[in-house]
Amino acid sequence: MKPVEQSWSQVTEVNPVIEINTGKIMGFNRNGNGVFLGIPYGDRCDGEYRFKAPRPATRWDGIRDCTQFGPIAMQEQNSLDTLPDAVRQVLLEYGKHFSGGTPYDKREEYCDENCLVLNVVTPGIDERKRPVMVYIHGGGYMSGSGAVTAAICDRLADEEDIIIVTVNHRLNLFGGLYLGEFDEEYAESGIAGQLDLVMALQWIRSNIEKFSGDPSNVTLIGESGGGIKIGHLMSMPAAKGLYSKAIIVSGSIQIGAKTKEQGTAETLKVLKQLGIAKKNWRKLLEVPAETLIGTIRGMRLVQEESTPFYPTPDGVHIPFNPDRVYQTFDCSAEVPLLVGASEEELAMEVRDPMMTWEEVRIELLKQSFAEVQRIKGLSEDNVDAVIRTFRDACEDRKQPWKILVQIISMCHFLGGGAYKNAMAKAEQKVAPVWHYMTTYDSPMPGMGALACAWHTADLPLIFRAVYHKEAERLSKSMAHALASFARTGSPATEKLDWPAFTVEDKKTMLFDEESGWKEDPYQAIHKVLDEINT
Repeated sequence: MKPVEQSWSQVTEVNPVIEINTGKIMGFNRNGNGVFLGIPYGDRCDGEYRFKAPRPATRWDGIRDCTQFGPIAMQEQNSLDTLPDAVRQVLLEYGKHFSGGTPYDKREEYCDENCLVLNVVTPGIDERKRPVMVYIHGGGYMSGSGAVTAAICDRLADEEDIIIVTVNHRLNLFGGLYLGEFDEEYAESGIAGQLDLVMALQWIRSNIEKFSGDPSNVTLIGESGGGIKIGHLMSMPAAKGLYSKAIIVSGSIQIGAKTKEQGTAETLKVLKQLGIAKKNWRKLLEVPAETLIGTIRGMRLVQEESTPFYPTPDGVHIPFNPDRVYQTFDCSAEVPLLVGASEEELAMEVRDPMMTWEEVRIELLKQSFAEVQRIKGLSEDNVDAVIRTFRDACEDRKQPWKILVQIISMCHFLGGGAYKNAMAKAEQKVAPVWHYMTTYDSPMPGMGALACAWHTADLPLIFRAVYHKEAERLSKSMAHALASFARTGSPATEKLDWPAFTVEDKKTMLFDEESGWKEDPYQAIHKVLDEINT
């Protein structure tokens, strides 16, 4: 294998043309990569097809122009121009972080119900069969698209000789409003967005060879909500065989724990907000898409133990999980898993970076963050022991505000869920699992000199989009390890020793300025949190 510094991007045509199973498409050359945007993998899903399972894309004549992004899922879109200047500047700084400083105008994105499109970036169009990474975007089940990642991944494709596919699919109530209790014809409505993803993977299996990709070597990678979507895909027999490996970044949850009663309650809430009587629920099929989006305005993306409109299991595609446990599934038993999170996922809960240890204690007991994460067993009797355990784990190097954030994060599925997910996979004892935690302190936009391992901060580093130059070394190490996993099934590289995580040996990679694995580095933390929650 050539060293990571070798450039692999070799597309020479200005506008390469490829014929896929539905017709010819034209892309463009970007830094030696062939880029194809807005390729339809599914047909219309509006009108009479709203809330129903997707249908494959139909053929077209001539050459389809795939040089511009296609539609993204219906979602709230707020203009930066209407926001106060201070807020606008912070959001612009976040944008620079996620794009690695690459100019990207989100105004190029437009919403449409008919959003079943994907993007492909390939370093070569030849006879080779390259590994494929399919990125499933975050934003919970409420928002997001595959556009930004498709725009910033050139360095990853170039350095690792790997194909990147990003997918758009139905979100929020369009992809997860459960209507099965009203009509069996809509039994799959609560998982429509997940079925979109299955169809996208079927498209990849049928077409990726035309982009010089290997359909037998497809790795799913998703961050936050994207990781949760991968968790659900791993429970779906319909997705079996469509991917060979999975990477879950900061998005581990108890799959199948949502009940039909919860899904129905969510639907009744939407009906009430629209002024539609339960018996007249079919009017939902006629309400303009923009009006439907208005019903979700203001819903909190990160909630305790859930995220709005995540899948309602049907017992066929996704099994029920009444015990709300982290579990594995027979249909993905042979799929190697790489799963991790960041130490301070919920850094948005920072209210006072100058807080004292006594104020941390008061804040934990008050639990003003309960909407995001309720720490049920915390009390006057054990709060000091919890704080002390976290302080000892970092050898008392963290400031009080950061310890508070870490405690909340490790109790939440975004942070602590990764370890539980890794344990469940290890206990299955079929395919290997690798576990990591990102401990690197990334600057927090709009927070002055504050820095921590906040939620999604490591995502652009994985795709080699580096905004802060001091993170270049970490970015190259993370990207090379994850690409190695996609290529070979192991994230170990010539420069990074990374053993598998097992029930007996809980070896965990810590990604930082100096990365390396440790044996069960959070053992004391897991123990004290288990004690207060029993």
